[in-house]
Amino acid sequence: MSLNNKNTKPRRHYDDQFKKDAVQRVLLTGKSCAEVGRELGVKGNMIARWQRKQLSEADGHHSSTADLKPSELAEQLRQSQKEVADLRMQRDILKKALSIFSQLPPEGGKS
Repeated sequence: MSLNNKNTKPRRHYDDQFKKDAVQRVLLTGKSCAEVGRELGVKGNMIARWQRKQLSEADGHHSSTADLKPSELAEQLRQSQKEVADLRMQRDILKKALSIFSQLPPEGGKS
């Protein structure tokens, strides 16, 4: 009996940067590992595993957040998410303004 099955897919290998980017996407967007996994074509449990590994590695290294309490980290995350929302709103306003100004007739033209 052979262990090589023609129906099995070869294992896919992801580089460290891809793994890091996938975990960052989870953290920055607030989406679940499963949602990000569907977007990237990766199983959600793989991203969760990468996230746990990165967090455990970060625990072993000093970072700018090493001395912060979980409540302080949560507050920083909340502030960052608020800032992202504000920036998105500003971007959308600028897009609308650009659309409006691009439709106006040029100055000096007939009215």
